[in-house]
Amino acid sequence: MGSTERELNQEHQVLRRTLSERHARVVRLDQDDLEFDAEYEQLVADAARLIGFENQLPARLAEPKRKRSEQFVRWSWRAEAAVSAVLIAAVFLLGNTAWWLVVLVPHLLATLGGCAIKVTAARHATQAKVAAALHALCLLVALVSLGVLSVWFIIAILAGWFLIGVASDDTEAAKGRTL
Repeated sequence: MGSTERELNQEHQVLRRTLSERHARVVRLDQDDLEFDAEYEQLVADAARLIGFENQLPARLAEPKRKRSEQFVRWSWRAEAAVSAVLIAAVFLLGNTAWWLVVLVPHLLATLGGCAIKVTAARHATQAKVAAALHALCLLVALVSLGVLSVWFIIAILAGWFLIGVASDDTEAAKGRTL
């Protein structure tokens, strides 16, 4: 169990113990006692704190994984944007035809746009997979633009851009839900 999980477990146990102790005090009191109302209000407040904590628990447990995914996604998009810029420079340095810019400039713009993607707790795993797929797509772009692979692989590049674009889109329509 990680330190975050251990800390959350300890906090949960404290809240449960506090609620249990408060409940034991309320049960011992007679409803006509002056203390009963105050103790009962505290019991309800303690129960509300415990319920609130338990509602936040899944997100708090997922936070370390989300942060790792966020770093991976951010640096993946940044690295691929840098590779795209290097490929554009390589077109000019190697004396290749400027037609490759038709492929490379949109790739650069797409990867620069991806740098601003917000990594959410609900979609961090999917976004990390998309970032990993981006590496494969960028490798394909590099191999095609440097002449290692046939120009016909541009079809695969376009399909890859489409799939990554759909997977990166986190609008309600992309999730299959209607507004």
